[in-house]
Amino acid sequence: MTDRTSLGLIDRLEFEDATISLWSSCDMVALKLISQSLGRRMAKYIPKSCCHVKNHGGLKKAVRQTYEALHEYQYVMRSDVKSYYSSIDFSVLMEIIGSYVTHPILLTLVRKACQRTETCGGTFYDYDTKGIPKGSPLSPLLGAVALILLDKAMGKIKGVFYQRYMDDWCVLTKSKSALRKVVKRTHEVMRDLKFQLHPLKTYIGKISRGFNFLAYYMDYQKILPSKETIRRFHERATALYETPQSGHNHTPRRCRHTPKIAAPRDISEYLVNEAAPTNAYLEGVLQNLLALAARSPDSLAAMRRRFDLWKSWLRFGIATIGEFATSVQNFLPCMFSCFIQGFAAPATGSAVVG
Repeated sequence: MTDRTSLGLIDRLEFEDATISLWSSCDMVALKLISQSLGRRMAKYIPKSCCHVKNHGGLKKAVRQTYEALHEYQYVMRSDVKSYYSSIDFSVLMEIIGSYVTHPILLTLVRKACQRTETCGGTFYDYDTKGIPKGSPLSPLLGAVALILLDKAMGKIKGVFYQRYMDDWCVLTKSKSALRKVVKRTHEVMRDLKFQLHPLKTYIGKISRGFNFLAYYMDYQKILPSKETIRRFHERATALYETPQSGHNHTPRRCRHTPKIAAPRDISEYLVNEAAPTNAYLEGVLQNLLALAARSPDSLAAMRRRFDLWKSWLRFGIATIGEFATSVQNFLPCMFSCFIQGFAAPATGSAVVG
């Protein structure tokens, strides 16, 4: 075994939509220490426009600042790299890191973490020239470093707004000439880094027509979850409640030595043949709610105030999404109890939502 695999062989887990590299616990500790050491040395060189790095604001900042800046610009270029992790060239990456970090041992460790051997089902996969792994604590930092040249190039163009989250970025300009300059410079940087723009996720045009960025659709009037985000949400929700009760585990393809996945939970209580609601049923619910409000007007007033608060949080951005989720989790059971009591026992008792 060559010296480049001194971190140990890596188990390769292949799923339908992703391939994940799984190190041993000792190697994961080593990779975490390498990531911390490299992160401290690279912190002052990674621009603040790269939002996924620690203390740079994250996804919420990237989306919020991009939406707030829209009204000052007319044109947009939004794009990302096709197969980003698997197309990162090691020689280019190490050249970028070497221009900022001179510690020889750290550079050797980073190179060993990239150049590796993975095994799955008795087959060995060598990564000698390109392709950083998913599942490594070092990979997000390397993903930030690999596009530093793009961050620097966009930062030198005057009068543009630029934000990046991993390999997704957005550039806003005020004129077509500036937009053409951005497009030309982007292609030059991609060629130098040996990357390829994703043809289906690149949009160049007017902001007024709307565009998707980091799972959100935005234009001058609104910001909403994108259609693809909503589709994936429905897909996950459907899979959650329609898992067959056969007891078979969902194991990755081709890999035999895979950690066991917990059996699907019992969802029989959700799989009932419930009749569709009729007009009479809905009228009965309405009458019981009106009866409830007559006995305890404060309950429905509290509901109305809470709904208005939720609507305002959703309307004015995602900065309070954590508070929104907590409020729904804490308040919705009380609200549901109020509705159930009002429907089940309209003639007696009262239900007051706190």
